[in-house]
Amino acid sequence: MLKRSYYGLLSTISLSAFGDAFGLLAMEWLVYDLTGSKLAMGALALSSGIPELLLRLLGSPLADRLHRVRFMACLAAIRLLAIALPLGMGLAGQLQLWHLFAAAGLSGACAALFMPTAMAVIPGVADSRKLVRAFAVIEGCKGAAALLGPALAGALTAASGALPALGINMLCYIAAIATLLCLPKLPKPAKPDAASGGFSLSLYLREMAEGFTFYKQFPAMFTIMLMASVSNLSSIAVWTMMVPYVREVLHRDAAAMGTLTTASALGMLVGLGVISLLGEITQRRLVMLGSLGTIGIITSIWGLIPSFPFALAAVFVSGLLAPFFSSLSSSLHGRLVPGNLQGRVNSIRFLIGGSLTPFGAFAGGAIAEAYGVPALFIAAGLLPALCAGAALLLPGLRMLDGDLSALEARQRQGRRGGPHQTGDVHNTGASPAG
Repeated sequence: MLKRSYYGLLSTISLSAFGDAFGLLAMEWLVYDLTGSKLAMGALALSSGIPELLLRLLGSPLADRLHRVRFMACLAAIRLLAIALPLGMGLAGQLQLWHLFAAAGLSGACAALFMPTAMAVIPGVADSRKLVRAFAVIEGCKGAAALLGPALAGALTAASGALPALGINMLCYIAAIATLLCLPKLPKPAKPDAASGGFSLSLYLREMAEGFTFYKQFPAMFTIMLMASVSNLSSIAVWTMMVPYVREVLHRDAAAMGTLTTASALGMLVGLGVISLLGEITQRRLVMLGSLGTIGIITSIWGLIPSFPFALAAVFVSGLLAPFFSSLSSSLHGRLVPGNLQGRVNSIRFLIGGSLTPFGAFAGGAIAEAYGVPALFIAAGLLPALCAGAALLLPGLRMLDGDLSALEARQRQGRRGGPHQTGDVHNTGASPAG
């Protein structure tokens, strides 16, 4: 039953990723067609990013309170309705900019809890000794969906416009919801407020705080999470400007943009394959920070060379390196976070890792508007490269390396001290939102 649940969850995540590839490209293309403004592109990402951050904070305990699979189905249903708004108005010839912003805001709010909830389910349906591989397979299937999705979305948008791509996104959400509803029954998380006899605001707030407490007890992990936030700021600034880059710098159409995204996904699949072959990685600090720094250097060089073949190579290599951070991050969370805290800690993990993305999206649009897209790429690459180099010098991050079995044992021993404790380890680390 657990194996069937794992593969069902795998299918759901893949369907969502495939649909999102169509929806994201379509909405970005529609915004640029309606406005021609780089600031509007940044504002679209901002309208999605702010609700996402707020819900990750305020809703973090929900993944540990509610039936996780049904909760994911409800979130997917709301995202389905969100996409229906611009699609319906577009088909009626009444599409306005606020329709796209509203859809992005609703979708971002639901995305805030969808993936953290999915990550909370995985340790319960996968072999604890093979979590790196289990999370790598999840990332690989997302990458496979992203490999096909953007290229097909770009070709469809170039041939028929952006509205059919939104229709594909809706169909994928319908299939994802059906898959979730057909999963075998999984144990429902124990209600933290069972002893209190009902909902308690003070208890709910305490549960929110427990997600942060985990990172307070693991300062090295928190440092790595801050590195993830800087890297994500850089990445969102670059990819939010991908439509203007393709149209103004490369002078190409939507099919070229889809090809670039596909090249990134192909690189990610290759990287995940390498990770699966390598097995357990013990030099986590060097591998994780090295991947972020190298991606930053490649992005800066990319800004200096306005060539489509070089852009393809740059996004491929960046995609190849990205899983060396994200898969290690997910596996470390799966091993070190207590099962009853997985939902809220993963929500806080994504919250910290994505805390700068709304600013990055809007600032990227402003910099590109003022100085051009190539200048943005150069700046966006230098920032994470310099931060990764500085982080490598921090002695506390050495706790990321080596055998983690002692840390896991101390975590289990610490949890026996009380129902809300997450352990008594103070100088170790793990990883960020990938």
